[in-house]
Amino acid sequence: MRVIRSTTAAALAAVASLFTSSAAQAQVGHMPDRSPYEDVKIGQTLTVMGGWLAVQRDLADVAPTASWLAALRYDIGVGGPASLFARYVVSPSERRLLAPGNPLATRVIGTPGVATHILDGGLDMSLTGRKTWHHLMPSINVGAGIVSDFAKADTGAYKFGTKFSFNYGVSMRYLPRRGPQLRIDATNNFWKYQYPDRYFVKASDTTSILTDTRKREGWRGNWGLSAGVIFPIFR
Repeated sequence: MRVIRSTTAAALAAVASLFTSSAAQAQVGHMPDRSPYEDVKIGQTLTVMGGWLAVQRDLADVAPTASWLAALRYDIGVGGPASLFARYVVSPSERRLLAPGNPLATRVIGTPGVATHILDGGLDMSLTGRKTWHHLMPSINVGAGIVSDFAKADTGAYKFGTKFSFNYGVSMRYLPRRGPQLRIDATNNFWKYQYPDRYFVKASDTTSILTDTRKREGWRGNWGLSAGVIFPIFR
């Protein structure tokens, strides 16, 4: 996991450096009234969003299925191209309910509904500084938070619980002089699954949900893609 985060951070830093350098060079030679760049004030905004959460399959296949999401995001500029953000995401879905003591053929005993709640925050860096390019402002962001389904342990002793999550992503804002401001986000959320001892016990057909006792937990990245309308506040 440490290697993944280091590699990701290095890649995002390289993209930011390349884009910022290109943006600075592109401004040379334009008259102020014809420049594709416009100064903007990075103040406080509230964004209402909807989209899709592609939850990745976990080792025991008890994760929620991919489903739509709704999100609320608050941003506040803190100087230069930097902003801080706080975000709440909810994604209603369903998951497989397993009975570890049953043979493989009858192990799945239901698909109950479940809602994944993500509350996180972090740092957002605009790649064009405090300017837009043709009214567009791309950015990269990293953050951390918590994720939970607020459910108790099921009949198979499995419980998702409340746990830490980490994320990185990219955003694109459309900021016209007049009319609605829009935003698109792509975020990869990482969290860890942990499994009870019963998942490793063999049933009467000599099968078990999991076989390697060294893999009692595992990280998974779950991409969320969302779009919405930006509302400037406290201007």
